[in-house]
Order: sequence, then structure tokens, then C-alpha cells
Amino acid sequence: MIVLAVDATGDGLTAALDVGGRVLRASRTGRTPHDEALLPAVEGLLRRARLSWKDLDAVAAAAGPGRFTGIRVGLAFAAAAGFRLGVPALALSRLEARAEGAPGDVLAALPGWKGEVYHQRFRRTRRGPVPDGAAAWAPADEWPRVRAEAEARGLAVAFSDVGAAELASVARRRLAARDLPPFEPFYLKPAGYEKNRR
Repeated sequence: MIVLAVDATGDGLTAALDVGGRVLRASRTGRTPHDEALLPAVEGLLRRARLSWKDLDAVAAAAGPGRFTGIRVGLAFAAAAGFRLGVPALALSRLEARAEGAPGDVLAALPGWKGEVYHQRFRRTRRGPVPDGAAAWAPADEWPRVRAEAEARGLAVAFSDVGAAELASVARRRLAARDLPPFEPFYLKPAGYEKNRR
């Protein structure tokens, strides 16, 4: 199975190509907007793997949480590529990707804007991590309390950023189980939140 995954939800853009478990990665940072950088990044990955678009079995994108515009860029790309190629397009939670490698029940957490932290509890099941409560975000000064409460409940805390490579792992598991999530954005904040608070 060959899965292409992209994540345009943050300052940097990441793309990954999972070829039967072997993962090639690409990242783009700088002033080029994600919608302009995405296609060259993906085509560079395909060249490195000596593959063509027609070799892809699925396309996945980060549905969020993250920047509103970046979520839309990634999902639009995945939807268009999936339709054009006739393969599944997946919209995947970055929090699920953070929980993916945890050995048990976990509070998955991701760095957000200006020190904020996105977080969500997950239960470990035979079919992978399953949400155990709604996703939320904590301001920087509240995160230590949220983390301490989770640890007091016996949850492991997985706190680090994720990118396209982690999304590709989730996509491969979900495709194998024929358990595709709804293709929709995962917004935790209203559009323009960061702009209005600068």
C-alpha cells in the first residue's frame, strides 16, 4: 500500500510518502504559501521514490487542529487528488496521530498558537486509539494543571508536534481496517481567532 500524507496546518508544511511502511519525508518552511509549496513538495517525494501519481493507493491530509487556512489547503488538495486518481481521501486528526504510538490510554497533546496546547484523551483498543472525550485547548498558563490532572488519572501524556509521517501511519491503519473517518475539517477555534488576538 502506498499512501501520500500532507500536513499544512502549521507554520511549516510537511509531506510524507509511506511505501509499504518505508516512509519518505519532505518539509517546506519559509515565505512560500502552503498552497504554492504543496505540489512541488509532493512531486519531489514521488521523484525520490521513483513513483508516479497513479501508484498512490490513498491520499491523507491533516484535518486539524491547527491553522484554519492550512486545514482548508490540505483537505482541498487531498479531496482533489483522491477524486482525480480514484483513490480514498482521508481527513485525519492530528491528535489521533499523536496518540497513535502511545502504549496505553493517553492524553494526546500538540503545541498550538503562542504556547497554547491542543489536547484530547484517547483509550487504547485493538483497533487503535479511540477518543475518550472532546478535544480542547489550554492556554499556556493552564496547561500544567491539565497535564497534572491527566497524570493523576493514570494517563500517559504524549506532548509533541506531529506531521505528515505520523498521519501516514494512521491512514495505513485505518485503510487496513476499512475504518475511514468522515472527510471534514477538525476546527477547535473559530476562523480568524489568531488574527483577532494579535
